[in-house]
Amino acid sequence: MLENRRWILALVAVAALALAGWWFLGRADGSVGSVQIETAATTTGEVRSIVAASGAVRALVTVEVGSQLSGQLAEVLVDFNDEVEEGQVIARLDPQTYETRVREAEASRATALASLALQRATLTRVRANTGTAQLNFDRTETLSERGNASAAALDNARAALDAALADVSVAQAQIANAEAVLRQRDATLEGALIDLERTTIRSPINGIVVDRAVDEGQTVAASLSAPVLFTIAQDLRQVQIDAQVDEADIGQIAEGQPVSFTVDAYPDMQLTGLVDQIRLSPTALNNVVTYTVVVTAANPGQRLLPGMTANMDIVTGERDGVLRVSNSALRFRPSPVLEGRTRPVEAAPAGGPRRGGEGGGRRNPVDRLTEQLDLTPDQAESAGTVFRSAFGRAQGAAQAGGGIDRDALQAEIDRGLQAVLTPEQMQRYRAMAREAANTRSATVWVQEADGMLVERRVRLGISDSQNTEVVAGDLAEGDLAVTRAREVRE
Repeated sequence: MLENRRWILALVAVAALALAGWWFLGRADGSVGSVQIETAATTTGEVRSIVAASGAVRALVTVEVGSQLSGQLAEVLVDFNDEVEEGQVIARLDPQTYETRVREAEASRATALASLALQRATLTRVRANTGTAQLNFDRTETLSERGNASAAALDNARAALDAALADVSVAQAQIANAEAVLRQRDATLEGALIDLERTTIRSPINGIVVDRAVDEGQTVAASLSAPVLFTIAQDLRQVQIDAQVDEADIGQIAEGQPVSFTVDAYPDMQLTGLVDQIRLSPTALNNVVTYTVVVTAANPGQRLLPGMTANMDIVTGERDGVLRVSNSALRFRPSPVLEGRTRPVEAAPAGGPRRGGEGGGRRNPVDRLTEQLDLTPDQAESAGTVFRSAFGRAQGAAQAGGGIDRDALQAEIDRGLQAVLTPEQMQRYRAMAREAANTRSATVWVQEADGMLVERRVRLGISDSQNTEVVAGDLAEGDLAVTRAREVRE
């Protein structure tokens, strides 16, 4: 039995070797199959770059109306969804306690006012006494000079005058004190009146009551913080959406960009808005950093309600009538099965234009600025001087082994052009520079008429889920960009 088992294992090994030999020989003589190449023609059309996000719908202005006072709610005059106007009474606290405080403050003020009147009368009296003492002193002094009054009488008259003058100072001080007490009582009365007025709770804005947190008869305690009684949303014909955008996408977002969105309540209704604000404060949750992007939108028919979730597409770039290539073609790289069917980058014919219409991005920058910014001949000459000077210094630094600092080079060009261009032209130039900074280089493989695959260099702009804009390069409309190559067994 053992001998039979050895024979079986030997036969299996021989069969496996034969099968492997057949497979390798078959591949060597090309009998296993052919290579199927899939392509997508480059076309001219629209490319829309979007960033997907979601956020909660809320009113542009939402005010929480609270109470600064403690007490029992005597009246609640509005309910959910009621429209209110600024200054409208929406609730009242029981005012009895605060009315008592007003009466007490009024009585205190009356007492202070009477005390002030008494002190003023005292001042009038002591001034009269001072006048009498002054006359008595003058008379005694005259008699003393004639020898008809003793020195003691003169001293008594002087002392009486000094005492009367001191009484005047005391009376004036008492009047000042009474006036200060009266001002204090006035302030106390004013505070009591303010508190009494605050028992009447009014709407601070025109809007709609979206939440009512209290009922009539409920006691409000405002000792530590103002309790929220109502939440009022301003005109819901305009709403805002606080969208959370990932840090990887926030660099593409800018104020004024268009936004389209839907809500689950109305999935077939497409709504639009604009990016209004990008808040700088980040939110980190589970090591994921997001930023809040505020989108404002119209609310037709006020069908969007606060708290709804909006699923939105923020349009970060939109191009129409541009050359575009399939995203699959940008990911394609030749595999070994294509050996012998590829050739390197084609060079443009000497003196001839490059494909793609924009000179492959190699045009003289001054010519491009002249065309797009309408430069005058003097401006073009000055701009040329700026570019030559900046590039000359950059090349000198590179030859010295320092390399080219592209940021420093761009900053030097910007400073030079600022003295050449008008403010409007400078603004347009900065927009062009930002657009150029958002482009990138890539390689596309194109299938020629003879079946060979040729490598083409391009610069790419914005991208959507299917296509990418070709800004410049050796690519033209109708070229067959290779998206996939696979071996097909026969």
